[in-house]
Amino acid sequence: MRKKLTATLVAKLAVPSGKKSIKIFDTEVAGLGVRKMATGIASFIFEKRPKGAAVAKQITLGRCGDWTLDQARAKARQLAVDFSSPDYLASEVIKGATPTFSDAVKLYDELVLSQKSKTYRDKTLGTLKRYLIKQLGLIKVTDVTHKHLVNIVTPIMQRDMHPTAQLVWEAASNILTWAVRNGHRDDNPLIRIKPGFKKSQRDRVLALNEIKKIWFAAETLTPVHTAAVRTLLLLPFRKEELLSSSWSELEEGWLNVPAQRAKTSNPSSLFVSSFAATQFPSRRNDSELIFTTNGVVPTRLGSKVKSKLDSALGLQNWVFHDFRRTFSTHMHETNQPHFMIEACINHRDGTRQGVAGVYNRAEYRNQKQAVLQQWSDMVEAAVG
Repeated sequence: MRKKLTATLVAKLAVPSGKKSIKIFDTEVAGLGVRKMATGIASFIFEKRPKGAAVAKQITLGRCGDWTLDQARAKARQLAVDFSSPDYLASEVIKGATPTFSDAVKLYDELVLSQKSKTYRDKTLGTLKRYLIKQLGLIKVTDVTHKHLVNIVTPIMQRDMHPTAQLVWEAASNILTWAVRNGHRDDNPLIRIKPGFKKSQRDRVLALNEIKKIWFAAETLTPVHTAAVRTLLLLPFRKEELLSSSWSELEEGWLNVPAQRAKTSNPSSLFVSSFAATQFPSRRNDSELIFTTNGVVPTRLGSKVKSKLDSALGLQNWVFHDFRRTFSTHMHETNQPHFMIEACINHRDGTRQGVAGVYNRAEYRNQKQAVLQQWSDMVEAAVG
């Protein structure tokens, strides 16, 4: 299908029922197209037959939203020139023979991470860039060894940052596994023997009086941060899922997180009670983001915000992610159905399999609303 690509067309592009993806190509720049997956992820692509090749080659330029249409058209024009060169195929063979670790990361992002949720992709790329690319970037992916990774994660473990060290190890292992599958290595040495990472299992559950303390301590923050903390207490989304929300995702009293922003790659919708709705920040005229201080990027609840809350609170050993466990625990204590609580926190759980076959959508939605309304009432009573 060919049409003149516009921002509106890309935003409204829908994948037909039963299809995994759809592609539409631009009438202005030959070869430029948009591929949208059933998961909701849309990417600019360039597809054309290089000079001397028997078949067309497809290149993913980047995600729609990360790239503007003008940027995609400019890149497509450049690639069209490259593809017309008789030297293109030879140069690609040379470049693709043995990628460096940094090159492998770029390819892994393009081919694998681009299909994952934004939260997972950003976290993985952040780990790779911060801890691995600087030290391994110029090394051929074939030459990365077990010793290389031990030397990188050992200092992290010595600072008692075992969860971070494990994330670094797993990120590197994923790159090497990808290299094996694509014929660049014979094996992945990181799978066989791993360092003895200490697993920290958090079990912190906030009491209602502690929720009250956090609620009022949030008044020491900026209005947007106050709203973010209080809304996160009431709606058990993961932190980044909530903070990246836009006003267009708030529909008829439900806040919807699409699959591409959800950690589990499953879309999630939570009922917004009238009490929760009053905690949202005032809507800005210059931004679709709900939680933003500058209208451009989402607000963060980082270490500075946490430290300011801690100074006002005097509360020990808590993190924002404890809000979800707190919601789950208190709702289980009120004898709400386990699978419904798991649905609210968007966990992958065996007990949720087949739920759609037992409950129709209206009943399922009504039960979620009842659980979230009960939680809202409990928090409102605690802070009132």
